[in-house]
Amino acid sequence: LTESFNLTSHMTLYLARDAVIKATQDTRNWPLIAPLPSYGRGRERPGGRYMSFIHGDGVHDVVISGENGTIDGQGDIWWNMWRQRTLQFTRPNLIEFVHSTSIIISNVIFRNSPFWNIHPVYCSNVVVRYVTILAPADSPNTDGIDPDSSSNVCIEDSYISTGDDLVAVKSGWDEYGIFYGRPSSDI
Repeated sequence: LTESFNLTSHMTLYLARDAVIKATQDTRNWPLIAPLPSYGRGRERPGGRYMSFIHGDGVHDVVISGENGTIDGQGDIWWNMWRQRTLQFTRPNLIEFVHSTSIIISNVIFRNSPFWNIHPVYCSNVVVRYVTILAPADSPNTDGIDPDSSSNVCIEDSYISTGDDLVAVKSGWDEYGIFYGRPSSDI
């Protein structure tokens, strides 16, 4: 059980078989960060957003892999806040890479993300393969993989069953994404 954490360049996060990393459900322990420029404001609420559970900003040569160990976002507390309309900021993603290159995510199980599961944004050269992504069918906005304003992204040989989109290619949000002007390509 842990709070949000950052990855660094040239790092491998390896999950052995039966290993489980669980996100804290104490929402006071999730750092707040600024909205993405291509989103202009929080996606769900005006203002900031909670940092993703596993975060990488400006990193390169990062691997998240293993023997099908699990990263569990324990998202039910966040889904309930969304349903009850008590969120103060946008929910955290499970994994987010920002302005990063050469990312490999493979052989890991992701479950119960508070919001989107895997969100590479403003990234290039990303490979996601042999992953399993799970969330209940009624879990709100638990997209599987959302490449966003990114290029050269390969998604293959994966199983996704969530409460929203399985794979959703994005280029920001509404007029903010248009103004930011970085379309996704070569997905």
